Amino acid sequence: MKHLIVVNGNAGGFNKELEEKINEAFKGLDFEIYKTTGPRSVIPFLKEYLKKTKDTVRVYACGGDGTVHEVVNAVIGASNAEVAIFASGTGNDFVKIYGGKEKFQDFKTLIDAKASPVDVSELVGDGVKEPLYSINVINFGFDAIVGAMGNYYKENGLPEEAKKKGLGPYDYALKHDAMKHGRFNDIEVYADGEKLNEKQMLLATLAQGQYVGGKFRCAPKSINNDGLIDVCVLKTMTFLGLGMIIGTYTKGNHLNRKRRKVVYRRAKEIKMVSPKDFDVCVDGEMIKGNNFTVKVVPGAVKLVIPQ
Repeated sequence: MKHLIVVNGNAGGFNKELEEKINEAFKGLDFEIYKTTGPRSVIPFLKEYLKKTKDTVRVYACGGDGTVHEVVNAVIGASNAEVAIFASGTGNDFVKIYGGKEKFQDFKTLIDAKASPVDVSELVGDGVKEPLYSINVINFGFDAIVGAMGNYYKENGLPEEAKKKGLGPYDYALKHDAMKHGRFNDIEVYADGEKLNEKQMLLATLAQGQYVGGKFRCAPKSINNDGLIDVCVLKTMTFLGLGMIIGTYTKGNHLNRKRRKVVYRRAKEIKMVSPKDFDVCVDGEMIKGNNFTVKVVPGAVKLVIPQ
């Protein structure tokens, strides 16, 4: 077996301490370190790497959910690839389904652990040149607007109004954009052909994992090897209603009883359509379009799960 360790090549992502940990843990094994050079750079490299060898390659995604997302999108379709996660990001939402990132911070444990097949969600549609794969959560509506506009302000600078108030890019996106314009999204959601909402909705999540946004347990019942996608739609609601449900949504208690504003299904195929483009977040990667289809791909990734 070959071991390929993918690390963030940007400043701070790879340091002497991490290098020493890797060299010690993999001593005597066939291993190689790949330093990313920018967003998605690992995808073409890894696809070509896997084609050139017949050996099983255990790929270690060292970082957060973004690094895991890129590695997953690179190994889809490669029968000789396994994915291990060395959790060193800020959110690390995906590994919370297995108890949290503390279980994924030891290379020796990851080397000894076995790989098991898990499901992913495949997204195709407008604005997507090739299928995108999600191992954690696809979300759109209110929170995706925060992500998209937060990225915009981060790249292009904040307005003077935000600077005077001491707001960061995502705080300003929440208060200025999502709160004002993000509660009434003209997006229709269909799960295995069933229409889940009327024309407008607040937000929706399509999950293989359970957590999104660093703290929200959006899909507490999700099982990532059952051949299904957990779909949750929150319908448009008042500010008061949003304030009342946010606590239960954060803790994952929003499915504990029947709620008029919450629709929950398990499905194999989801369609999202809108008369205008809307933002979609795929494991943190932002895209835009107005017509998408998401299908489950059972057992698409061999995931290394520490015991």
